[in-house]
Amino acid sequence: MPTGVSGRGLRLTGPAGRCSLLILWACLRLYAASAGRSPWAEHYGTKSRYRAAGEGSWLPPARCTQLHLNGLIRHGTRYPTRKNVPRMLEIHRLVRERADADRGLVQALAGWRMWYHERMDGNLHHLGVSEMARLAERLADRFPHLLAPRSYQEKRVKFLTSSKHRCVNSTRSFIQGLESHLGLRDPAAGQWEVDDGLLRFFESCQKFVRLVENNGSALHQVEIFKQGPEMERVIHKMAQKLGVLPGAISINMVEATFYLCTYEFILKGIVSPWCDLFDKEDVEVLEYLGDLKQYWKRSYGYKINGLSSYKLFQNIFQYMDQTIEENERNEPISHTAVLRFGHAETLLPVLTLMGYFKDDHPLLANNFEEQKNRKFRSGQISPFAANLILVLYQCNETQSLGEKYKLQLFLNEKPLPFPQSGNLVADYDEVKNHYQHLIDALQFSNMTCS
Repeated sequence: MPTGVSGRGLRLTGPAGRCSLLILWACLRLYAASAGRSPWAEHYGTKSRYRAAGEGSWLPPARCTQLHLNGLIRHGTRYPTRKNVPRMLEIHRLVRERADADRGLVQALAGWRMWYHERMDGNLHHLGVSEMARLAERLADRFPHLLAPRSYQEKRVKFLTSSKHRCVNSTRSFIQGLESHLGLRDPAAGQWEVDDGLLRFFESCQKFVRLVENNGSALHQVEIFKQGPEMERVIHKMAQKLGVLPGAISINMVEATFYLCTYEFILKGIVSPWCDLFDKEDVEVLEYLGDLKQYWKRSYGYKINGLSSYKLFQNIFQYMDQTIEENERNEPISHTAVLRFGHAETLLPVLTLMGYFKDDHPLLANNFEEQKNRKFRSGQISPFAANLILVLYQCNETQSLGEKYKLQLFLNEKPLPFPQSGNLVADYDEVKNHYQHLIDALQFSNMTCS
């Protein structure tokens, strides 16, 4: 068998060589699948897998009793959306029709079976079903007084969801997991309300729609970065590996290739040969591209991005205020838990409004290197199944009403320090005072979304 050796290793030629190379690639992929890990997993952005925190992360404040839980949960792992599938087909077609067929990587990619289709359109994957059920179990174990069977059966656990099927199905999966864990089956209790006004506020906030969503120049920094030297290097290296001219590869193709790498890992647990078209520097660039989009469209890029979530933010505090008022009157608590199911586009603006993950300098097209240690990493903030949990406690041995009620925050089941103090537990009044201008301003809606 004729062979040739290059700087990248053994190169086999001829029909037998192609067969051997395909076997080699298959073996390497099988090994990666058995390892169940991806070297690029931390760079997958909002399409990252969810990783639950350990038990020690949930220590409650001393001498305090659980009173109320308020949660904002992103839907679980989903299939690609309809708009991404044609782009995946485009890069696969390029590989099969124009790439150098003598290259082992090209042979592996050309032989890969395209199994994504537009009918999937962001549907909840079975992994997303499991994520929601397991999250329900963990929350029930950690907050047994708030997600207790009696509270659930008395409909004091409230569920709200976006109308999108992946959110509705995430809500359903969470409820089923909770019922199974509690040993219940109560269709009357396990109901949910659809509230797009709260959970898809980005559609109804006209100022956001006008200034960002429908503004062709709003993502100007993203477009500049796409044409910049970092992305140009990614394209050139990708073209070299495929044996095509750089001009044959569009930005959409690069992004689609990264999606294929990402989804093959998060849905099937394998390191796909699509990932081998990139190196670590490439995936850092592509992660930054994704973070730029989220930053300018959902976070600190424009003030309206965070402010657009004000109704949801106020709604969270309204339920906690109601809980305190009922408790002070020695009345039964109407809602021991309120759980909302939405999107990354729901969670990121709320965290922005609260002041989290703000870097000293904005993310720009020309400061990729300076932002390598940035706080704003969408994959760590809002992966699939991301969750922001606020827990209200009644505490004994306090000196005043202001100290009687305390609040704890958790992001993705890890304690989240309060921005005003850096503490992991804060007096409820202290937190409310910090956000008073967002909670109580009567004219706030007029100056925000009109």
